[in-house]
Amino acid sequence: MMKNAERKPKDETPMRKKRGALMVYEKLREDIQWLRIDPGSALDEVALSKTYDVSRTPVREALLLLENEGFVQFLQNRTSIVAPLSLHNQAAFLDTFILLSRGLIRAATMRGTSQKARMETLVREYADKLEADDVEGAFRAQLELNRSIAKEAGNRFLQKYFLEAQDASVRMKLLYFFPHLAQEQKKEAVARLQAIVDAMVASDPDAGDAAVRDAILFEAKVIQGGLAPRFGHEMSIVQEEAR
Repeated sequence: MMKNAERKPKDETPMRKKRGALMVYEKLREDIQWLRIDPGSALDEVALSKTYDVSRTPVREALLLLENEGFVQFLQNRTSIVAPLSLHNQAAFLDTFILLSRGLIRAATMRGTSQKARMETLVREYADKLEADDVEGAFRAQLELNRSIAKEAGNRFLQKYFLEAQDASVRMKLLYFFPHLAQEQKKEAVARLQAIVDAMVASDPDAGDAAVRDAILFEAKVIQGGLAPRFGHEMSIVQEEAR
């Protein structure tokens, strides 16, 4: 009877490499999303490998994943940079985001919610953080509220694409929404979120549809206002005649 061949130790290198690439991807994605690294900044593979204590191979793999999501851009000279934030396609993005949000909220309200207390807590947290000028804290509360609603929808396709679209909007809102949200607009921002939660609790699809649409249009209005000229249109460029 032949003896079973002695098993060779399993090569764990691919698994370690995968974990390394995933770790770099998650940390670098977080830093890019939350503007800890400015749009347009160069991404040096050697420096990143030292920062994350990995070889350059996991760094390259992470950069490729981030390029696929639009967070990283490779230049012709093979240099990688944080993708600049362009506004040329924001109208198309907002159309897509509104459509996904309306579909998601309709699905969620039709199913009802078991997270009333959790959602109410997140709205209060959003309001408190806004009042304290803690933009990141407020935004994280809003994102968590949206993730809770996405889960309640019970539709993995809507959830997947909605969350991807939401992630794509983080930098835009950090740059163009929260910095331009006037003090008198903060209460309206909170009320918009509360209206969404109220529709969820009431299991009212039509109210949810209107609430999420109006909330996104409100944010778009603030963003547009933030991009408006401040003083150039009011200045006179005509030289006054000497008396």
